[in-house]
Amino acid sequence: MLRVRHFRSFFLLTVFLFAGCAGRRSVILERPQTVVSATDAATLRNDADKLWKQRDDPQKARQALALYRRAFAADPTNVELGTRLARAFHFAGYYVETDPAKQDSLFLQGVETGERVLAVNPSFQASYRKTTDEARALAALDISWINPIYWTGLNYDRWVSGRSRLVRYRNKQRVEAYMTRVKELEPNFFYGAVPRYFGVLPTQGRAPFVDIDNAKREFDRALELAPNFFGNQRTYAETYAVKKKDRELFKKLLEQVINGNPNALPDVAPENKYEQETAKKMLARIEDYFSDKDKNDKK
Repeated sequence: MLRVRHFRSFFLLTVFLFAGCAGRRSVILERPQTVVSATDAATLRNDADKLWKQRDDPQKARQALALYRRAFAADPTNVELGTRLARAFHFAGYYVETDPAKQDSLFLQGVETGERVLAVNPSFQASYRKTTDEARALAALDISWINPIYWTGLNYDRWVSGRSRLVRYRNKQRVEAYMTRVKELEPNFFYGAVPRYFGVLPTQGRAPFVDIDNAKREFDRALELAPNFFGNQRTYAETYAVKKKDRELFKKLLEQVINGNPNALPDVAPENKYEQETAKKMLARIEDYFSDKDKNDKK
């Protein structure tokens, strides 16, 4: 009898753990609820857009996010507005906030916002309702939907990266479905976003039969597409250079960011400024990335 109770407890614990490891529940099929008037949405969005242009100031970035949230609550079927909100969630989580719990929450809200935007498309929603498969549902979207696809996928990737190994594994294919669809629609999208994303993948974990040099090829492609988007160099340094224990490449890439002109790409100048600050901090901590043992191994 005692053995039966132990087995039952073990079984229930296993079910609980695996249910939690699924990661999260999609909100694609939830009905949006309007909480303020649509008239207010236009004013809120206009004010948010003005603040968004000043997002290199962390406080302005937070204020823009707050107004975009209120505007989208007023107009929850506005695809462009929802996409801006998903991007603002990512920006705040990735560049502004430093507390892991707050970052986690922002990325998760970015995913949910993106899913609600994509659900505005009847074909996407119908396919997902039938299959509960993001990859099949995303196939119903054409290039006019590439922005919400990308920002949903990127927020999802950021959120998953902070979870346990098992959660990352169970959500891996779902995240990749978004980025694969972006690649199918426009492989040169958003300053090398596709090769930048697929460059990071081979550097994660210790999966068998993974050729890490694939990461180098992807990052080189990203730099070819957008050498003035500093996220390419900084991510290249933080992932591939560290994984390969290539101290000189790490230093070279970060110095390119630090010495570059953040305004070379006006649309992402704020992102570039944050990347420069991150690069300075990383370079100052180079010894944390490359120990004496690593240097001896490289010789």
